Amino acid sequence: MSCDELDVTLANSAIYLEAFGHIVIAWIWLEQVIAAADKDGSFYDGKRYAARYFYRYELPKTASQLDLLQSLDRTTLEAVL
Repeated sequence: MSCDELDVTLANSAIYLEAFGHIVIAWIWLEQVIAAADKDGSFYDGKRYAARYFYRYELPKTASQLDLLQSLDRTTLEAVL
C-alpha cells in the first residue's frame, strides 16, 4: 500500500468502522439464530425475526460502503474547511 493509499484509507476510517461493525453484528446474530434454531417460544421467535430484519435491512448497507472504500475515493481527504 502506497503512502497515498494509506492516507485515503485513514481519511475514510469511519466508513471502515461502520461497515465492519455491521459485519461483526451480523456474525453475532448468526450465532444467536443457530443457538435458537431448535427452540420454541416467543423469545426465540423474536431473536429469529430480529436477525432476519438485520440481515435484510442493515447488512446490505455494507455493500455500498465497501465499494466506496475499494474505490479509494479522495473526497474526505481533499475536503478543506
